[in-house]
Amino acid sequence: MEEIYYALNPWWEGKDFKIGILRELYTHNFQKILKRKQIEVIIGSRRVGKTTILKQMIKKALDYGYPAKQIFYLALDHPQISKEPISWHLRNFRKLFMYERKRKLLLFLDEVQASPNWEQELKSIYDLENVKIIISGSTATLIKRQRGRLTGRQIVTIVYPLSFEEFVNFRKVEIGSDEEYKYEKLLEMYLQIGGYPENVLFPSDEYLQNLLEDIIARDLVTLYEIRKPGVLKDMLMILASQVGSRTSFNKLSNVLGISDDTVKEYIEYFESAFLIKQMEKWSVSFKERIYAQKKIYFLDTGFKTLLTGKGDIGAKAENVVFTHLLRKKIECGYFAESEREVDFVTGGFKSPLPIEVKYDSDFDLNDKRFAGMKLFFKKYPRIKSFIVISRNKERKIKYNRTWIKIIPLWKYLLLN
Repeated sequence: MEEIYYALNPWWEGKDFKIGILRELYTHNFQKILKRKQIEVIIGSRRVGKTTILKQMIKKALDYGYPAKQIFYLALDHPQISKEPISWHLRNFRKLFMYERKRKLLLFLDEVQASPNWEQELKSIYDLENVKIIISGSTATLIKRQRGRLTGRQIVTIVYPLSFEEFVNFRKVEIGSDEEYKYEKLLEMYLQIGGYPENVLFPSDEYLQNLLEDIIARDLVTLYEIRKPGVLKDMLMILASQVGSRTSFNKLSNVLGISDDTVKEYIEYFESAFLIKQMEKWSVSFKERIYAQKKIYFLDTGFKTLLTGKGDIGAKAENVVFTHLLRKKIECGYFAESEREVDFVTGGFKSPLPIEVKYDSDFDLNDKRFAGMKLFFKKYPRIKSFIVISRNKERKIKYNRTWIKIIPLWKYLLLN
């Protein structure tokens, strides 16, 4: 076992190790993370980069002067590592370097769900040991098995597929001050490819197909004991075709030949595996927010491309605006009355900020496609700003008391 420990922890011997391309979005506050007591839980879809982020945190700890031999990393899905409980490995670690019990240790646990009784083990270590714990794992498994044992003892960080800013960084394209057109080209790629790190570096439909099959098989079918996995795939295909549209659970039920309750369960399963996310209606009525139809977006547009093809670019543009707001932790909902809609509304009801995505059209307030926008102006005449996201147009227009800010999607994603 000692040989495996050394192989997993090359910094003990001063050896270099791969940390990939930095994702500062998740590591910039690592000094603050080190100082707090709680267990850090890093969750997200498979292959979204959780292991790489753990390695980047380890590198930062070393750069901050944390003793190399007080940092212990375990890949708990390793066949030999997973046979023993976490506390057994921690005891071996102390024994290896003859550490006294009071010595502060930094413990990184990757794919924690593969370890036996990991929830109770972590609770016990947290309560009794002088250890800072940082874990990662399959989102669906962590949610299902934890059952509240770590409530109050954890801080959860969700890792999403790459943002557009990260996508540009990963592609390593040099862009001069007079070369904004390169951002437009990169955005077109981003809308189609999505943001799974490996797929960004080496785009492949086969990679995404295998990843999706893996998520469905391991995080959904096995975990939730689903007897008809084909229905899951059919449902995901239908949801991909309806991105940006209000979704009727009843219609899905009729098309798929399953009950409304099963439809709701499957959508929750997709959410737990970080494939999709629901958005409620923006309304002062709590009842309406709960019972009105939801809009459903994918957390990665690469999967939408895989499932429905390279068209439907407007829906993909709307999708990336939603995921951008999600990463920023900005609450939003859609505004709608009858067939008139505004894609997103953020902020409170006293000072809302509406956002309309019109990626394939010029701005003309008299166009029927802007009917929802005109209705919003009528109902909320005092709003200060209204954002219209375009493909490549940029200007400001005064409409009564409101400044309409038209901005290219690539610039909105980089600057807001």
